[in-house]
Amino acid sequence: MTISKRLFDMARAELNSLLDKASTWESPRDPDEDLYRRYGLDQLTDEQLEAELERRHRARAAVKAKVNAPPPRPTAASSGSRPRAGRASSGPLPRRSSPEDDVRRAYAALEVPVGSNFETVRKSYRALMRKYHPDHHSESPEKQKTATELTQKLTEAYKLLERRLRG
Repeated sequence: MTISKRLFDMARAELNSLLDKASTWESPRDPDEDLYRRYGLDQLTDEQLEAELERRHRARAAVKAKVNAPPPRPTAASSGSRPRAGRASSGPLPRRSSPEDDVRRAYAALEVPVGSNFETVRKSYRALMRKYHPDHHSESPEKQKTATELTQKLTEAYKLLERRLRG
């Protein structure tokens, strides 16, 4: 028997098995039928269903418009006072960081618990510098730039904690 004859027979057998499966296959129910029943929509007429869909569409559009709308800006007339000179009324002032926040961020940058001793900080700093040193990431300029920025932040955090823990 040739290879082509064998392949032809296998294809015919596969086709016959697919035809047998297709003849016993039942068509699935309408997937929306369960949803209609679950939400009580199977009792509605077509007109009532259309009205319900339109109502839901309008409700979604109203929520979307409210979310995308810019926040109202206070005016001098509505606030009752004049805005201070030299300051734009674009929003709240940025919060200044306290020295405690800077120390907490430094510990987090070096991936050590807050209050760790200097030896733990130094070991973590050295391990992170070995891992993220820019010379190890020279395969692409983007990775090298990111590694440089990260090592600069690690160095700043280490120097801050060094001053704090040794001084």
